[in-house]
Amino acid sequence: MTRDEHFKRLEDLAGQAVAITELFKTEPARIANFVITEGPLRADFSKQAISEQARQALLSLAAGCHLEEWRAKLFAGDKVNTSEDRAVLHMALRVVGGSRTVQKEVKAMRKRMADYANAIRDAGKFKNIVHIGIGGSDLGPRLVADAFEATSEPALNLCFAENVDGASVNDAVKGLKPKDTLAIVVSKSFGTQETKMNGEAVRGWLGKYAASNMIAVTANRGRAEDFGISAENIFDFWDWVGGRYSVWSAVGLSLQIAYGPDAFDQFLKGAAAMDMHFRDQPLQENLPVMLAMTGIWNRNVLGYTSQAVIPYSRRIRKFPAFLQQLEMESNGKRITRDGHEAGLTCPIVWGDEGTNGQHAFFQWLHQGTPGAPVDFVAVLKDHENRPAHHAALLANCFAQSEALMLGKPEYKVREELEGHSEIDALAPQKTFPGNRPSTTITLDDLSPFALGHLIALYEHKVFVQGVIWNVNSFDQWGVELGKVLASTILSEMEKGETGDHDPSTAALMELLSAHHSS
Repeated sequence: MTRDEHFKRLEDLAGQAVAITELFKTEPARIANFVITEGPLRADFSKQAISEQARQALLSLAAGCHLEEWRAKLFAGDKVNTSEDRAVLHMALRVVGGSRTVQKEVKAMRKRMADYANAIRDAGKFKNIVHIGIGGSDLGPRLVADAFEATSEPALNLCFAENVDGASVNDAVKGLKPKDTLAIVVSKSFGTQETKMNGEAVRGWLGKYAASNMIAVTANRGRAEDFGISAENIFDFWDWVGGRYSVWSAVGLSLQIAYGPDAFDQFLKGAAAMDMHFRDQPLQENLPVMLAMTGIWNRNVLGYTSQAVIPYSRRIRKFPAFLQQLEMESNGKRITRDGHEAGLTCPIVWGDEGTNGQHAFFQWLHQGTPGAPVDFVAVLKDHENRPAHHAALLANCFAQSEALMLGKPEYKVREELEGHSEIDALAPQKTFPGNRPSTTITLDDLSPFALGHLIALYEHKVFVQGVIWNVNSFDQWGVELGKVLASTILSEMEKGETGDHDPSTAALMELLSAHHSS
């Protein structure tokens, strides 16, 4: 079957669909077929609007798109980033895949990172770390730092400066003393505007301590040295590590210093375990494949435009933001690898921590149009020593997925409102359509190992979906145009000029100029 024929088969099955609740009645093995457990992670897909027949058709589509061959290329180090002619080897940072040369370089860097982190922790000179980066150089470390708090007390206070907004760097250094603060400038290119400006600001704030209290993590050693950071204070990573996949590299050095090399090592091991699961398991038992193909069904067959991710754990509240970059920067593409229109690709990814979202956008999830599939993420262990809070948190998580599926039919509402004078107006408003799909992912705990397992799961989901959509998941040309124009506009602002712009942009620049001169 061709790819189009596979999708036609899926559309036909969607046309025959029954309610999710009916699938539980007609498919006795539904839990066995739609729940996958791997290490500390359990994913329950049974509340998705996917029949067993549709699940098999989705797996057939994956095989028809040569997923297994693409997976083999990924782990073999082939140049699957075709537009930039690069291999994609972030798994090698977890000691999975990569050539002997790559593994030797990775092991050497990991040892250097651990030795440096231990030396800083043992010396006691520094009390604070200011981690300066943006995008993948910020989102991953920030997410992981919050999560590590569940099981570890940081040895140093870890702060982040990411946005070019001056408030970001001001907030990062507020209340700190230059003498006992270590600044880590993290940038793959060491040319990113936001990171460069914040690095310069912190260097000025450090004053006489700048030479000894600043280090860099980069793939462009020359630019870091030009910035004024000595060669011995530069930690390298490589062009085969994409920014959004870089938390496993020296980009995570601040995490090693704050929380210790052992925690970081467990984080890597958790990801490596998921790598090996994805690499070795057949498609029908493969967790990233099932997560990805569920998303394909919801996006390309059912036509949902967005995907909500709701972590019922405050320690991973930044997970939706992390996934926005991971998924939307990777697969937010309209052109295939071979230069043709791609059709429907990555949905909008969004979310917030539970239970906060229940008091905000859950109204839309339950009764709005068109609604969105939800990934609920929950941690079974109470790390906060507040069992009543934890029980309430998980009760809400489990109830929301059930409510989205069951809904509340109008006849039940009418029974409750019997005798009410406005029953005809109120009953439809209080009706919940139900049959709204969700996946529930539970972690046994929020250990560094489990966190690595979770993040790697979604990394591989992105790869699988990129194969199905036939897009390059590892470039990001869409990031560049706005950055180039911003550089042009900034240069003109500094010179007091207004160049060749559309009337709206020109008017905005003139407004700023008038404001500054008043």
